[in-house]
Amino acid sequence: MSSKINLLSLDIYSRRIGFFYNNRERISSYCGLFLTFIYVIASIILFIYYMIMTTQRKEIKVYDSSLISQEMPVIDLNKNYFYFAFGLENPKTLNRFVDESIYIPEVVYIDRAKINGEFKTINRLTIPIEKCQEGTFGEDYQHLFAVGELANSYCLKDFDYNLTFQGGFKYEKMSYVRIKIYPCKNDTENSCKPQEEIDKYLTSGYFSILLKDIGLNPSNYSYPVIPTLQDLYTTVDRRIYKNYILTYGLTEVQTDTGLFDEQITYGKYFQFRKELENFVFREEEEYNSGNEIILVQIRLDDNILIQKRTYTKISEIFSRI
Repeated sequence: MSSKINLLSLDIYSRRIGFFYNNRERISSYCGLFLTFIYVIASIILFIYYMIMTTQRKEIKVYDSSLISQEMPVIDLNKNYFYFAFGLENPKTLNRFVDESIYIPEVVYIDRAKINGEFKTINRLTIPIEKCQEGTFGEDYQHLFAVGELANSYCLKDFDYNLTFQGGFKYEKMSYVRIKIYPCKNDTENSCKPQEEIDKYLTSGYFSILLKDIGLNPSNYSYPVIPTLQDLYTTVDRRIYKNYILTYGLTEVQTDTGLFDEQITYGKYFQFRKELENFVFREEEEYNSGNEIILVQIRLDDNILIQKRTYTKISEIFSRI
């Protein structure tokens, strides 16, 4: 006894589709059978595609970003994510240069606390600097520099201190890194160039700083970090006292990693946030006194950036098919 499989029973299209020639039906439910196979195959392909997109987290369903004003947690200063190079630039060529016969830089770590309602310095540490060497920013950042770009800049020397960033003027404590640029004075250890030449560079030049930073690519689920550099500069003029403020902030990335239900994981990243400038015009006797011509503060921002990422869940795949 033999049994025959009726392929027409696989037809999920209940309505017969007929084609007629000379008023006679030639093809009916075989067309429905063909369309059924097409539908099933397409559904399988779509199901596999969405499963791959979901399990590998290649499709962001929701991405949101917002700033929250609150005190930052204490941040350890680690060369892996905090480092910089700086120098003055020639006003004609715009090339960065290191020349102790023109100007003298100073880098200091400052730790302050409020005592009786006023900020007092409780710790002051001079950070040694040196002429930058190739590769000093690390292997991940080397491709961002042109050959010889760092040769005429100052870098931090042996930066491996137990230092932290914390607080701000609104809080009880604050700690930050400060850079000062002084004109060369002949009473120092350096042999200064003539005053006319010093004035030429320090009256119409530029202060330039390269900051180690990262960008975040929200579409990259496993490793969103992109090494970047902040290339910043501002004008320098001995007749103007300038306070140049550079802030770093914390970015918290909240990622829903659950395939079936919500499971939030947290990633925290240290990023450059913004630059601010304050300046005051000086009297002639003041800017000829040898005081610093620019004060640079690198400190914490007052806001935490919250980024949220949500991905498609497996239960949502079936509703798409």
